[in-house]
Amino acid sequence: MGRRVVLTSKEIIESVVGSSPGEGPFGIREAIETARRGSFSGVGRAHNKGRDIFLLFLEGDPKGALLEDAKGTLFGNKAVYLLDGTEKFTLFSIKPEIVERLILSCRIFDQNIINRVLPVDLPEVVSRTEGGAGIFAVVVISEGKPVAGQRVSIRKGGQVVGNDFTRKDGKVSFRLLFGKYECVVHFRDLSTKVYEFEFSPELHNSPVTLDISPLD
Repeated sequence: MGRRVVLTSKEIIESVVGSSPGEGPFGIREAIETARRGSFSGVGRAHNKGRDIFLLFLEGDPKGALLEDAKGTLFGNKAVYLLDGTEKFTLFSIKPEIVERLILSCRIFDQNIINRVLPVDLPEVVSRTEGGAGIFAVVVISEGKPVAGQRVSIRKGGQVVGNDFTRKDGKVSFRLLFGKYECVVHFRDLSTKVYEFEFSPELHNSPVTLDISPLD
């Protein structure tokens, strides 16, 4: 008798995807918006920072997740916690009945986790001046009170260009060139919340308030 071969969840998903070309790549927000627009059922696959990441969509909504790296494999909520918003997903269409079976082992039980990793636009202020630099300040609050010791970083093009912790008044500041950035709030449970913004002269030394109160 031959030896029984047991496939991992990742291998099963990849075998289902096969050699189809897929659609993308998309940032995580664009991938979810594209899936919802077309009631997409299938898999979003990304490789980022040594991690293989899979989001399983059923009729447009992300219902399952799997993340694999050198340390092992995480499923569902735990996999989503480690997304940082820089991932680029390729979407592969799969029959809904197959996706439903795949989701059984990696279901996302808390959909609010997805919302926390989606980039959110800060109040838009369009710059009319090219070049130059200034101070970008953020005040982090939760349930109406300033949050001290909250780690905040600034990214541009996927690279961290600033990293600091808020003071007692919840404020943290960065010196930046004018342009487009992402402001990332890092939580103790290793999840993140990403805000997209354009830094312009109008925002110089004009603190932006970020409310990180827990979602209901």
